[in-house]
Amino acid sequence: MIKVFRHPDYYYELESATRFADVQYVDNMDSADYIAIASSHDKPVFKGLTKPVLYSYIREHPYTHDQYLKTQFDSLNPTLNVKIYSIGSFDKFAPNKENIIFDNFELDCYKRLFVDKECEVIKNNLSSPQFLFLGGKPEKANRKPLLDLLLSDPTIKNKLTWSMFGVNESPDKIERDSNHYIGYPYDPMLYKMTNISIVAETHFSDNQEFHPTEKIYRAIANMHPFIIVSTPYFLTKLHNKGYKTFNTLFDEFYDMEKDHSKRLLQVVSTIKQICTSDLLWSDFQSICKHNLNTLKENSLKSIKVIQESL
Repeated sequence: MIKVFRHPDYYYELESATRFADVQYVDNMDSADYIAIASSHDKPVFKGLTKPVLYSYIREHPYTHDQYLKTQFDSLNPTLNVKIYSIGSFDKFAPNKENIIFDNFELDCYKRLFVDKECEVIKNNLSSPQFLFLGGKPEKANRKPLLDLLLSDPTIKNKLTWSMFGVNESPDKIERDSNHYIGYPYDPMLYKMTNISIVAETHFSDNQEFHPTEKIYRAIANMHPFIIVSTPYFLTKLHNKGYKTFNTLFDEFYDMEKDHSKRLLQVVSTIKQICTSDLLWSDFQSICKHNLNTLKENSLKSIKVIQESL
């Protein structure tokens, strides 16, 4: 087992890959095998370090225009041993360092719900379509504007349970830190009352990276079919991770629409289609079960990759 010293200034537990590994945390840098850094600070986080470093950047893509990443890696001594854990390549900032890439949100969901059992997961759902729409900060184009469109249609409105920051109605009792909600804990009644998730992902109109978060994985964990309001070809890229979607049961052409406004309208059209169909949750069950198993299998592979890197 390796000994890890958490940097006193540049370490945030929820951003660190070491929480998924079998490590021993120590209070003294001199007795450590590695120093753990998990930081989004615009600071020279590597300055003065000589011990090997475990660096985590696992909740966002490392965009080449990010000034704070440039600041951080400009302070890196080229000879320092650094292992980088991320959800995207760090070739731009540290081309010669070991880069361990894994899907943090997928693994985080697995650990919270199936290892630590922080929240109840729902295995069976109601029969007729009932939609769950959990948004975050409402100013994004795929959240409050979408909610307004859904509530303007009486057929959809009667089948919709929803919650969104900054909007008064809310069926859950989530705890937020600085108006940010990491997705857990959640109220399991939301998933008992509903059986199809409308997932307004973090990225929609301004960023074309494929970026699945806790929003989609929480739906998968609770055996929900889903409609994803995100960047183009999101569903296609989910397929590449082994997941199945529902194009044999309803229209998913919205996934290929590059115009953001049109994509939003196509999502509403798909939801209307489901509302007027005779689909039952049992029609989706085999795909939902496959997706749940895929989440678990992918997460176990990620844990193996992390453990082997250490």
